[in-house]
Amino acid sequence: MVYRGDRSACHFYRCFCPFGKLSQIKKDIYTTYISSVITKEHLNDYFDLIVLQRQHTKEVYDAITTMRKKGSKLIYEIDDDLFNIPDWNPARAVLGIKSVQDGIKRFLGIADAMFVSTEYLVDIYKDYCKKIYVLPNSLNFDFFYPSPNNAQKKVVCWQGSMTHYKDIGIAKNGFTGLANNKDILFKLWCGFDLKTHKPLFDFPGAHVIPLVPFEAFYAMFSQLDACIGLAPLSTVPFNKSKSNLKFLEYTAQGMVTVASDFGPYQESIEDGVTGVLVSDNRQWYDAVMDLVEHDEKRSTMLANARTYVKENFDVANNYLLWEDAIKEVLGERHGETIRASDSGVRFSIDRQGSERQL
Repeated sequence: MVYRGDRSACHFYRCFCPFGKLSQIKKDIYTTYISSVITKEHLNDYFDLIVLQRQHTKEVYDAITTMRKKGSKLIYEIDDDLFNIPDWNPARAVLGIKSVQDGIKRFLGIADAMFVSTEYLVDIYKDYCKKIYVLPNSLNFDFFYPSPNNAQKKVVCWQGSMTHYKDIGIAKNGFTGLANNKDILFKLWCGFDLKTHKPLFDFPGAHVIPLVPFEAFYAMFSQLDACIGLAPLSTVPFNKSKSNLKFLEYTAQGMVTVASDFGPYQESIEDGVTGVLVSDNRQWYDAVMDLVEHDEKRSTMLANARTYVKENFDVANNYLLWEDAIKEVLGERHGETIRASDSGVRFSIDRQGSERQL
C-alpha cells in the first residue's frame, strides 16, 4: 500500500511512476491496489509493504500501527527537507507546525526504512531512520508529447508556483530583460492570484499561463512550445535537498536548461555541454540570449542532455532500484533475503490526498 501525501508531482514521480512501472512490467510478481484512503477493508487486509508519503496525522499513525501487527513492513517516503522549510514557502504554514513536525518524527521512529530522492536528504534524516534508500526522481517518457513548434519567435519559459518565490528573486534582472525583449516570447507558467487576478510573479511583457491540475500538466507542458527552460534556485538549506526535476522535464520536452550553479543542477548539468549554469543575477539574460542566437549550440546541448537524462533518469530502467530496495526491506522480515517472486508483494497506490506543493 502506498499512501500518498499530495496530488501533484511528488506523488506522481515518487509513487505512481516507479510502483506503477514495477507492477506493469512484473505483474506476475507485484500486485498493485489503488485506493483513495485507508479503509476498513485495508485494516483487515494484509500488505507486504506499506509506503507512506509525508504522513503525519495520528489518525493515519493509528491505522498503520494496526495494519503492521500482521507483519507488514513500513517505508516512509520523503523527497524534501521537511525540517528546514523556509518562511516564504507556503508549505511551511502546514508542514512547519510543531505538531506536524512531531508527527513526521513519530512515523520515522517506526519506519523500517526511508525512500528519499537525493543524497543530501540522507544527512537530514539519518538520525531518525537507520536505513535510507536514495531513489532518484525518474521520468516516464511515455507522458511527454512533442511540442508543436508553431511559435514564430523563440520561446523561453519558467514554470512554478509561489513555493519558488525566493528562487525567482535571484533571476529578477534576467527575467525582466527577457520580458522586455520583443524578439522573443517569454512565458511564465505561474498562474494568477485568485483574489486580485494578477500574475503570481509580475514581469510586464511576459506571457502568463494559468496553473492547471497536475493531471493536465503534460498536455499543457507540450503547448508551451519553448526551446529554453529556466531553473533558478536560491542558495538556502532547503534547496540543497531539491532534485534536478526541472532539468529532467525541460530536457524531455525538448528545452535546453539554464539553471543556477547550485545544488542539484550543479551536480547534474555539465555547463556548456548538457545545459548552462549561471551564478549571478546579471548572467541569466546573457546566457539565454546566447542560446537563442545560436541554434546549433542549442541543438547540440539538447542532444547531449537527452542522452544523459535517458541513460540515468528513465523509470523504465530505474524502477529496478525500487525493486532492489523493496527486496532488501522485505528480506529483513525473516532475517534472510527473500526474492520478490517468493514473497508475493502486494501494495496499493492511494489516489487522493491534500495538495501540498514544495
